[in-house]
Amino acid sequence: MKVAVFEYRGRFAHFLRAEATANALTYPIPPRTVLLGLAGAVLGLRKDTAQEVLGNAHFAVAGAVPNRFWHKANLRKNIPAALGYRVKKSEKGTQKEEKNTRIPQEMLWNPSFKIFAALPASHHEEFGRRIADRRWHFTPCLGLSELLADLNSLGDEEAKQLPKSVHEVNSAVSLARAELDASTAYSKHLAIQKLRMPRDVSPNRVFSHANYLLERDGKPIPVNTENAWQIGDDRIIFL
Repeated sequence: MKVAVFEYRGRFAHFLRAEATANALTYPIPPRTVLLGLAGAVLGLRKDTAQEVLGNAHFAVAGAVPNRFWHKANLRKNIPAALGYRVKKSEKGTQKEEKNTRIPQEMLWNPSFKIFAALPASHHEEFGRRIADRRWHFTPCLGLSELLADLNSLGDEEAKQLPKSVHEVNSAVSLARAELDASTAYSKHLAIQKLRMPRDVSPNRVFSHANYLLERDGKPIPVNTENAWQIGDDRIIFL
């Protein structure tokens, strides 16, 4: 299986948590649904079609959890006043009473992730070529449209599935595909976090979730699994 490997990075990122209410919390890494949207942007797919066209795509995410900080964001509840078709010199513009709420928003600082992507055969070659040539249809972002992302190709690698055993996995680990070797993790003083994130989304934007393990500093996680893949020097499990 061919896998496109690339860096997904930027200055800031925000991947809104499904359970967020008054405080806009972020996931520490991009969920699979975000990576589906990213692939759709690179390929030029229409909004909300990537989950159907690329539904059986495989993604893995590696790298340390970025530092986080909080700031205040404006949550506007009214749409802006409509612009006129013709603008005159004497035009003073129209005003519309705007309801605005300031909410705390959590942001990721200098995020940098290593992404492994295996798309359906009909789209994989074009996707890898576009990443390598830096020719995406829509500007890639890190969650929010104003948080611009840089995509840097690391090559197109051959993935080899590993036999069932205890493997040290560099990527985030799906708990549906592996079992943590807790004694080894404890002996190595790993900082492991369990996280529930979106995995799939329907055309009507109904999300389904899965449980994952992350290591704070990006260190390998020891797991017993038959779903590990060797890609270059990395061992990964797809989200």
